[in-house]
Amino acid sequence: MRLKLVSFKACPFVQRVAITLEYKGIDYDIEYIDLANPPEWFIAISPLKKVPLLIVDGTVIFESAVINEYIDEVYPPTLHPDDLLMKAINRSWIEFCNNISLYTFQLTIKEKKNDFEGTLKALLSDFDMVEDYLKVKPFFNGDQFSLVDSSYAPVFQRLEFLAQIYKPIIITERHPKLTQWKDNLLSLKAVKRSTVAEIQNLYYQLLWTRQGYISQFLSEREYGKRSTKSFY
Repeated sequence: MRLKLVSFKACPFVQRVAITLEYKGIDYDIEYIDLANPPEWFIAISPLKKVPLLIVDGTVIFESAVINEYIDEVYPPTLHPDDLLMKAINRSWIEFCNNISLYTFQLTIKEKKNDFEGTLKALLSDFDMVEDYLKVKPFFNGDQFSLVDSSYAPVFQRLEFLAQIYKPIIITERHPKLTQWKDNLLSLKAVKRSTVAEIQNLYYQLLWTRQGYISQFLSEREYGKRSTKSFY
């Protein structure tokens, strides 16, 4: 059985799947497309016109959470807890991550400082709830890496990129357990291998293109002439 992952290089949802594949040591092919100008074959097989897609011997699966569940069920050992209640709790926190991912994206497009700061406040409030739930380390469930870890790692990576041009977003004083979890995930080989080598620069290029408030902290010399939008 051969797996093919269809990707956009900077997509965090594709990265969720790539992390799972890398962590389990599964061989797979990957094809990158331009979502701004997708090929006809992609449009024909993608019901939502989004990535990721996983093509399994010609059969298409879509949506990152569904793809990760499939991978986990087909390729042992499982990354979900054996206990059914804990498995349901894990799935709930994966769903919660979608809300966090939305806030992380909105940080890149909010044009006014007040809107940016309001979104950041909402994001940190969500992280307060994650912090309250976390009890052990190094991973979400303790010693066992899980699909929850696959889901949150791309968010943590992008927030680290933002922190490098703005200021720290997840800090030990407010989120000590979350900070440790973040650092543990970002140090994993599976996470490091889940993106193209130039992911940080690609992410900054997207920030510049979106021209949100955060883009003012990038170098105009490197990314081009700034638009006439007001960021304040």
